[in-house]
Amino acid sequence: MGRHRWPAQPPPTIGGRRVHGPKVLADLRCVRLQLSEIIAYPAGMQIRLALTATDICAEIARHETRALTNRDDFSAQWSYLTVTIGVDDLSGEADPYYPLTTNTGVGKGMEYRTVPRYWMNTLPTSGTITAVEGRNREKWR
Repeated sequence: MGRHRWPAQPPPTIGGRRVHGPKVLADLRCVRLQLSEIIAYPAGMQIRLALTATDICAEIARHETRALTNRDDFSAQWSYLTVTIGVDDLSGEADPYYPLTTNTGVGKGMEYRTVPRYWMNTLPTSGTITAVEGRNREKWR
């Protein structure tokens, strides 16, 4: 598979059709990762994920930073999932184009939620998409 980077860009404003989702990808004690949906367009597809963390996991997730402009800048207090998407012979890290993040509460009862959206400017000819989020690996048909 060739290395690729899926840049942060929005999908077309019209012409999309929901083809997959929702599906729970990981459901642990204080972390839940969900595929919200995949929307196919003639020119590519949009993948929407949702990560919800509570209590101590929320505090950790809030400080897990990945600045899009400077990977070595750890001063930011926001988080994105590190997501690698594979489509046919292309595989690479995907940058969210619309990362909506909320952070509520403090300590016990705290919740951190991020709902990033990713744009892939191609459709899989094989019908399969592979996504790796952190240590979680999923394939969708």
